[in-house]
Amino acid sequence: MTRHEIELHTDDAPSADRREPGTVRARPRMPGAHDESGDKSGDEPRDKPRIRDRLRRYRSEARLTVVAYAVLITLMCAAACAVTVVCADAGPTALAVGLAVLVGLGATGVWASTALVRHTSQLGQARSATLILQQTVLDPIPADLPGYEIAALYLPADQETKVGGDMFAVVRSRHGMRVLMGDVRGKGVGAIATAATLMSCFREAAHYEPGLPGLAARLEERIAQIDADRAGPADERFATAVLFAFDEPDHLRMLSCGHTPPLHLRGGRAVELELPSGAPPLGTAGLYGAMAYQEYRVGYLPGDVLVVVTDGVTEARDPAGRFYPFGERVVRWAHLGPQRIAQELISDVTAHTGGRLHDDAAVLVVRRKPAEEPHPSHAA
Repeated sequence: MTRHEIELHTDDAPSADRREPGTVRARPRMPGAHDESGDKSGDEPRDKPRIRDRLRRYRSEARLTVVAYAVLITLMCAAACAVTVVCADAGPTALAVGLAVLVGLGATGVWASTALVRHTSQLGQARSATLILQQTVLDPIPADLPGYEIAALYLPADQETKVGGDMFAVVRSRHGMRVLMGDVRGKGVGAIATAATLMSCFREAAHYEPGLPGLAARLEERIAQIDADRAGPADERFATAVLFAFDEPDHLRMLSCGHTPPLHLRGGRAVELELPSGAPPLGTAGLYGAMAYQEYRVGYLPGDVLVVVTDGVTEARDPAGRFYPFGERVVRWAHLGPQRIAQELISDVTAHTGGRLHDDAAVLVVRRKPAEEPHPSHAA
């Protein structure tokens, strides 16, 4: 695929709730909340086994700490016995001093072990709670998406409780399938809460906005409202995002707000979809005056694969400081299914960094099924 296949798209379809295409302005509250029950699969999310494994690991770490300190206390008791035996042949004064030292060491050891065990337990609980909160925000991908296969994986950075605001969502709307991938600035519960608010806005607005510019404008307005409603000291709150619309036979539509360019896989080649003109991150439109969003059409044929990631993948570094070669690696797995591509990519990024991610990583893979490949629900 070459650059000239990316073309500006203008949607002139009439709508009772349209503004000038892709402009940000004050707007009335959306009609009543939409029932999104059709967008959620009753199946268990694919990433839940991964969550359980990670929680088991945290509990195991706490248990190992307890065992380690139990061994330490045992050794200190053994040392105490040895000192007692040695001091038994000494005078009363030396014996008293030895016993005082032993009691002090024992008390210090018990206090230190109790404190560290409590800290480890609290850390494990905080990690668990934050991970569960993040995974609650990330709804499972709808199971029934005729014509497409989609897989998504999220892996938090292995740095205590610093879970970030990576987000992705897939919605089946009356206008067609809509996909969001984004990354909120910052870490912790604040970033997760902002991501949750933006994804909720996306899931609802996707049912009312036929075009991506209108959808991006609603997200911009929502994050600006978060800042306006926020109590406490001022805080810069913004997010990168990329939006996709899958509702044309041989094209997808795309709009990027400062997000990492996705990769388009076709015929054993990987092409970076860097748009001719992109918008700034959500939450920064006020710095640019009137913001007009533009969406672009990209050729997307049966068998094509779209790989979308957050900067936790593209900016991952190895111990020597080299960035992860995203396009070079992904093309190796172009023949695999979306789930395998996502798994291989996450595993490879983790190996590239020496086993520890320094930033959260999210991967979303969309494959357009070949025409002759039936949908699983219709297979014999």
